[in-house]
Amino acid sequence: MEQPKSDDIFFQKGKISKWTERRFSPCNFLESVIQEYMIIECTESTVLETLPSNLFSLNYILRGSVQLSQVDGTQIDLPKAVSFGITQRFFHFTFSDFAKLFVIVIKPGHASIIIDKPLNEFFEKFIPINGLFDESTNISLLQSLMELSSDAEIINKVELFLIDKIVQKKFDEYVYNSISKIHQRRGSITINEILEDLPVSRDTFEKKFKRQVGTTPKKYANIVRFKKIFDRTAADDKLTQIALDAGYYDQSHFIKDFKFYTGKLPSDCF
Repeated sequence: MEQPKSDDIFFQKGKISKWTERRFSPCNFLESVIQEYMIIECTESTVLETLPSNLFSLNYILRGSVQLSQVDGTQIDLPKAVSFGITQRFFHFTFSDFAKLFVIVIKPGHASIIIDKPLNEFFEKFIPINGLFDESTNISLLQSLMELSSDAEIINKVELFLIDKIVQKKFDEYVYNSISKIHQRRGSITINEILEDLPVSRDTFEKKFKRQVGTTPKKYANIVRFKKIFDRTAADDKLTQIALDAGYYDQSHFIKDFKFYTGKLPSDCF
């Protein structure tokens, strides 16, 4: 299996690359909200996987089709415009020949600036974008994106759409500070440690965090901690050291989590 970086969204099963990925930074106005844009193109039908993710994304299939593999082995076609919330699970996708996907990757905790819905409703779910914004506007945007040929034109069109959708509202500073704290500690942090010096109750904080970020602080920290495993790229890294660096002090716990998050054993990937 190809070794993914910790910030990768997709990576390919097998060693022969049949897809290309291009990443772009947002304009200055959107850089506090949008992490990046991605354009993925496949020359042949390709199976791509995802790791657990703490990111929310808006996805537009501009050419071909993308199918999601379900637990029972069946596949379903994804809508041409679909949102994807935070997930603890791995997913397998089959891209058709000559498929093209445009992805808007939103920074953790910032999707509520654009989407006026509780983010926990999107946890481990694919929801058609038509349910998030005005349907006619979405249809018009998707049709326009399909007709554009250059990356710059696509990004410019999307950014005009996003700027128009920005909801100006005050955000809970405690939630954003807690996200930063979780990342600083590489996910190895308890709820009590997060709550230190915060003048809010645990119940109030967890409800706000879940609504604004998309999952509970504990699950979010677990995803961040697990993804740090893939920061290690050296071929001679020992499994025990990889687990320790990711904050695991019990190898059996590490192996159990790895199997849960990826469907594989660590020995299959390292």
